[in-house]
Amino acid sequence: MLARRSLLALALTTTALLAGCAVEGGGQIDLEGADESGDGYGAESVVGSVAVGAVLRATTTVNLRNGPSTSNTILHVIPNGATVTVVGTTPKSGFYNVKHAGVTGWAYGLYFEKVSSPTPPPAPTPGSTTVDTIKNLAATSACAKYSWKDRGLAPKGYVKGVALTFAKAVCQPTRSDVVLASKAKTTDDVHDALSWFASNYAAAGMSNTTAGVDTLRHLYTLLLGLGMRESSGEHCVGRDASASNVSADSAEAGAWQTSYDSRSSSVELSKLFTKYRASSAGCFLDTFREGVSCSAADWKNWGTGTDGLDFQRIEKACPAFAAEYAAVMLRVQGGSKGHYGPLRTKAAEIRPECDAMLKQVQAAVASDPTVCSAL
Repeated sequence: MLARRSLLALALTTTALLAGCAVEGGGQIDLEGADESGDGYGAESVVGSVAVGAVLRATTTVNLRNGPSTSNTILHVIPNGATVTVVGTTPKSGFYNVKHAGVTGWAYGLYFEKVSSPTPPPAPTPGSTTVDTIKNLAATSACAKYSWKDRGLAPKGYVKGVALTFAKAVCQPTRSDVVLASKAKTTDDVHDALSWFASNYAAAGMSNTTAGVDTLRHLYTLLLGLGMRESSGEHCVGRDASASNVSADSAEAGAWQTSYDSRSSSVELSKLFTKYRASSAGCFLDTFREGVSCSAADWKNWGTGTDGLDFQRIEKACPAFAAEYAAVMLRVQGGSKGHYGPLRTKAAEIRPECDAMLKQVQAAVASDPTVCSAL
């Protein structure tokens, strides 16, 4: 009987050790996979970015840790030959964010080989992406459902209208005002919102060090937040009645509360004014006005002087112009001493939900550029 008990105890102890279970005395035996020092690199080893959804196979036993470092806790050991699914595209210190047996963690890439890549979605049929597609992406997004600080939900048409204006800019990357808005951030905190808000962008995981569509998208993300602070997203808002700026040049108007006297900040501003003064095409008024009720007081324009009065009128009646104009303004008068109070005080919010929505719009345009003809 004693011999049988000894054999049973030995078997139970061995099972506990293999499973990494608690043993007598409360201790925990952690099994460990291969040494994560870089040794064992092979021709088939995984290096560089890997698409989310890709399947990798372990070429030896590999630690699954709760972070991308050997100092992080081992969650469990991935057996030799087992497969994992990639959940993050970019490795950190050689570790990949993967999922194994229902557990998500980090594993050392050199001990894996790629088994398969995710199947890309079928290319959209040309013409299948429409203006309504873009509006639906915006309307069903977390950005549209976000309750802005001290402002609440945006009007139904505000997020959709900004999404359409952004899509038009994506379609026209060589347009001179878009080139200016898309340039890499400067170090000019006084004038450039991307410089002034650099720490806010960093906290949100948004880099603006490279010129192009991603920086443009981040700018429009801030533009969304600015409009909510200035007017609660209502395109027809007139001047702030508590302010003394009642001349045609100084009276603010529109969703971003911009005044005509700002035009000297960039030649692009006058060019935009001239363009939309000549034609109301592409104003997206029908979209921006959804959920907004405009009063006679809202539509009133202030002061004398045809140019300033026309500017106020177009700011309210052509909200796409107001958005494009404000996008330029963010780069030339959006800093610590710029035109907009919510930027000077950093009260305008940068919401990742809105960046995610605009990224979907960006992808929709890229996958089916035929939509550009309708914008």
